[in-house]
Order: sequence, then C-alpha cells, then structure tokens
Amino acid sequence: MSAKILMTCLVSLALSALAGAALAAEPALLLAHVAIIDGTGTPAKPNMTILVEGGRIAAIYPDGSQPAPTGAKVEDLSGRYVIPGLIDAHVHLTGAEPDFAHYVPHLQALLRGGVTAIRDMAGDDRLIAYLAGEANSDALASPDIYYVALMAGPTFFAEDVRAQEASAGERLGFAPWMQAIGPDTDIRLAVAEAKGTGATALKLYANLPPNLVRQITAEAHRQGLRVWTHATIFPTTPTEAVDAGVDTISHSPYLVWAAAPKVPDDYRVRALGDFTHIRPDAPQIVSLFKAMKQRGTILDATLLPFLEEAKHASGKVGAGIMPWSYAVTRLAHQQGVLVDVGTDSSGLADGAQGPNLKALPLVHSEMALLVEHCGFTPIEAIRAATQISAAAMGQSAQRGTITPGKRADLVVLNADPTHDIGNTRKIDFVVKSGRIYRKDGG
Repeated sequence: MSAKILMTCLVSLALSALAGAALAAEPALLLAHVAIIDGTGTPAKPNMTILVEGGRIAAIYPDGSQPAPTGAKVEDLSGRYVIPGLIDAHVHLTGAEPDFAHYVPHLQALLRGGVTAIRDMAGDDRLIAYLAGEANSDALASPDIYYVALMAGPTFFAEDVRAQEASAGERLGFAPWMQAIGPDTDIRLAVAEAKGTGATALKLYANLPPNLVRQITAEAHRQGLRVWTHATIFPTTPTEAVDAGVDTISHSPYLVWAAAPKVPDDYRVRALGDFTHIRPDAPQIVSLFKAMKQRGTILDATLLPFLEEAKHASGKVGAGIMPWSYAVTRLAHQQGVLVDVGTDSSGLADGAQGPNLKALPLVHSEMALLVEHCGFTPIEAIRAATQISAAAMGQSAQRGTITPGKRADLVVLNADPTHDIGNTRKIDFVVKSGRIYRKDGG
C-alpha cells in the first residue's frame, strides 16, 4: 500500500471515529407536536412526538403522554409534517462531477433536499467506496451510500464506453466491480470478488443468457448479496429474470420485451420496444406481475429519464414510450407489485455547468410522476420512496419507516404531502442519524 493511500485511509478512519463520538455525545432530540406519515402507507398520525437518541428513533408517542428527557433539545413542530428520509434507489454518481471536491456540495444538496440514502447502480467503485465510507460514517454531510458491482456478457464491455471509463486502469471486463461473465467463468469467485469491493448487490446489465442469470443469482444470494437486473437483460427476458429469483428489476419500458415475439441479443435497442402494438396488459405481462407479487420482486420504475429522452432525444426511444410506461407501472401497482423510486441520474437535474446544486433532488419529480400518471396516492408514492426503496436496498431493518429502533432519518415538511405530493418539496429541515440539517447550512 502506498504512503498516500495509507494516509488517506488513516484520515478517513480518524474522521469516522470523530463523527461517531460526536453523534454519541449529542443530546436527545424531541420532535414534538408533529403529524407523522410513517412510510408504511397508513394515514397520517397528528399530534405526535418523536424521541431521538444516539442517532436512532427511541420512542414515538402522543404529545404530552411522556415527560421530556432531561437536557433534550426540543423542536416544536406544530403545523408541520414528518416523513421518513427519502431514498433514491437508482443513482449514478461516477462522472457526475469533475473531482472529489465537487462531490461534497453535490451530496450536501441531496441531503438538504430530503434524500438520506442512495444506491449507486454501477460506476467506478473505487470512488464510490471512498464516498460511501465518508457518508455512512457521518464524516460527510451526505445521504448514506450503497452501491453495486456490475456483471454482463463479455461483448458488453467492448461495446459500452461507460463500462470502459468506470474500469480505467484495469483489464477490460476483469475489474472486480465490472466483470465479464461467460460460460467458463468461476461464478463463486466472481461473486466473491464483487463482494470484496464493498458492494451489497450485483447489477446484471446485459448480454447474459438465462442459465448464467440463474447461476449468478443463486451464488449472490448464497454470499449475502442482493441482485438487481435490467428488466430485460438481452437475451434474458423479464420473466426469466424473475424466475431466476432476482430481487429487483429496473426500468418500466423494458417490460415491453416480455410480450415481444423475440428478444434481440443487442441490449442497445433496449428502449426501442414496440410500444404501439404491444399492450401494457398483454397476458405475458400480467403473468409476469403475478409472479413478481408472489416472489416479492420489486419494480424499479425509473420513469423520469425516459421522459427526458422522449422530450429531448426522441430517436433514442420507441414511439409512445411514456404513455406505455405509465400504463404498465400503473398496472404493476394495481397487481400488487412493489414499486420503488429511483431516478437513474446523479440525483440532481443537470444545469449548464453540471448538476444543479440549487435544485431539489429528482426523487421528488419521480414521486410526482407516480401520482400524476400511475395511479399512486401521495401516501403510496411516499411509501415507494421510503419503505419500498429501503427494501430494494436490503435496508429494511435500518431505515425506510418511522419506527422505534430505526435510524433517525427524517424530513420535516411545512405542508401536508398526503393532499399534494408536491409538498414533499416544502422542506423545513432534514434529520439524518439524529442530526439536523437546514437549508441555510445550520
């Protein structure tokens, strides 16, 4: 290990230790007189108090029913609402900023905009692992970061410049976080190497046949990793992926291939399905949703990036992609399929000079699409962005609902989001690990 890397690791460990000690030393926090939307899909509970101790939710009770702990910091939240911290289950940080220094305000903007956890869905895990170490120890004002290692067929790595950039300096297809998988691959070793990067899940991207998807999924689960896939892995169909036991499938438009006469081998046509002639309620798709409900497979809909492409780069997507995608997501929801919230972005909208640090995170826009076009109520959209996104990340025990024992990741709102999903944007302040973050930096 070089002296520079060793020094970086020591500094990181020192910052993490200091952050942990500071968190433990903070006084109890009492959020009083607030209406709680707990993320489970149940109605709001008015006139409640949340006690936070040691970065976790210690108790929840009706106002005035218990005495305040001695020395507790009390926030009177009369007229306000609290939801769990929002989770963007599908981001791509790598390449969003030119250098590490730029990621600090980027991650701060996400946090102050209500996002307390994210999952990076494939990039350069060397950078992501460092950011995750800083964020998850609370040494950095940031959402907690979880990330995947990507696997795909060998031809993918020769075709996709993003994979090449994310594994720069490594032999193409052999970086532990960007692996080419073929019939002769030692699957157990490949999964172990992916896990060694610190990833908590695999992402199966493209050019993998069903037998390899099954083998990888079984071995990943044996080693304690979750498995995300594109809804269609080319040539593997959505039904074959779900039957293989994957945990989450991404991108509603790619479900169209479940009812296509043939799935092409070339993943680059993935958004060019026949949205004109294949119905969203085709028998193959309805059958797929029944299987997903039975297995608990989560749909990572990611509607927003396709809406942007349909508006600004229509040649990259099939005609009618958005009405079809809204309809199929609505049907999935009606059929009882769990739907999370992911933006397939850096988490922020792009401006002229890169991510717009003054804009609210895109998770708010993705939630709005679920309500405005896919039949979700505001409470259901909040659940999608909290409880279901936490489940997709394998984090249900730690976050996603306002429950005693879970991390105190909360968003305090100035208006009722159950009447208007747009009110999730009206943020008073954010709590992460029991620490308050305000828009003004206080």
